[in-house]
Amino acid sequence: MCLSLIEKKRRQLIELAQMYGFSAKETIQCSQELDELLNKHLKEAVLFHKEKEDKPCTT
Repeated sequence: MCLSLIEKKRRQLIELAQMYGFSAKETIQCSQELDELLNKHLKEAVLFHKEKEDKPCTT
């Protein structure tokens, strides 16, 4: 997951919240999209670390 996509969505969320308010449908939709990106990133990070731990030591 590209962190720049997460950052771009975060900036968009801030902009929408300032423009329309926190409870506007546009803001909520963007917030949900950011949540999805963050969840994907977290899952990828966990899998990466798990795979790294599962590899046998070769020293």
